[in-house]
Amino acid sequence: MVSLAAVAAAGAVVGVTLATRTHVPKHRVAAPPFAADPTASSAVKQAVRDALSAWPSGTARRLRLLAAQNPHSALVRFELGLALALSGNAADARAAWRDAERAQPDSPSAVRAEDALHPEAPPGKPPFVPSFTSARTRVERLLARGVVFQSALRPVSAERAFVAAARVAPDDADAQVAAAVGLYDKDRPALAFSRLGPLVRRFPRAQTVRFHLGLLLIYLRQFPQARKELALAVAEGPRSPLAKRARTLLNASRKA
Repeated sequence: MVSLAAVAAAGAVVGVTLATRTHVPKHRVAAPPFAADPTASSAVKQAVRDALSAWPSGTARRLRLLAAQNPHSALVRFELGLALALSGNAADARAAWRDAERAQPDSPSAVRAEDALHPEAPPGKPPFVPSFTSARTRVERLLARGVVFQSALRPVSAERAFVAAARVAPDDADAQVAAAVGLYDKDRPALAFSRLGPLVRRFPRAQTVRFHLGLLLIYLRQFPQARKELALAVAEGPRSPLAKRARTLLNASRKA
């Protein structure tokens, strides 16, 4: 499970781990890592790099000024949060990460900020895993587009693609599950579960429903129930690609 999600969050995990420790001696702490974010402008990225290069003297101050100048940049606020946390200012760090989520939710930096606020959970968003291997229909192409957005850490764009697929195909289990998974928020996981749970009754034999229920339960660290759902997913089609992934998650959850 961790390996699946870590692919999406690569580049910032080390910094987030350091930043969420309760105490890190200043003289042992390296500068916050620069976490690449393609949604940021070249000018903003360079300004952030310049601020980080001044570590530890003046980095947080420069990032605060940069945040004021760029009210819609999640990258600046995420890096500011790292700098503040590594300086021992945990409360302001959390506030900066909250600001990053609000300022630019459809960005890798917002996803990483959410990770920093929830270090106990696997990094990244729970991925939707299609039942199909290649997209042939309009619905499958929409779902595939959402998966691409997820892998690029663009959750809002992914959710839009999944919602569009669900509207086109209201009786398609994959589309309905994707729309539910796209709602997952570590602050409000009930949003996704309230949409995904009823699909068990609506699609009682759909492997994708059980698989993704198990996946989301892992994010909540509810491992016993997750294993039950994943076992049910395997039973619905032991030789399918989803069953193979379910077995991988089962093995990983037993080691958690």
